[in-house]
Amino acid sequence: MGKGFGEYLKKLRDERKMSLYVVEREAKISNAYLSQVERGIRNVPSIKILTRLAKAYGVSVDSLTSKAFELDFLPKQSKETFNIPAPDVNFICRGYEKLSEENRKMLKKFLNTLQNEDNNKK
Repeated sequence: MGKGFGEYLKKLRDERKMSLYVVEREAKISNAYLSQVERGIRNVPSIKILTRLAKAYGVSVDSLTSKAFELDFLPKQSKETFNIPAPDVNFICRGYEKLSEENRKMLKKFLNTLQNEDNNKK
């Protein structure tokens, strides 16, 4: 799950001296949900929720998506192996935000197909 990223979100909130209730009000996100994310019970939030959190915390969406990718989507041993630069992650996330709902679904299907192909090769 998103434990590393959840801890990062809690750190951001603590640094800004914000309670869960303040973030709930500003980002229009349930404080119970955010608490679960911070504790690693829930996965990294969707881009829609990350956008709201970024605004509430005064950071860029790119910085949150990059941090989520770094902390939770790359296995520790493969960070050096993949050596994927953060700008690529930012580009992909910005592009996803601009897609229609129909195109987002198509992209998800495409990515699932690629992942299945990779898994079958192993």
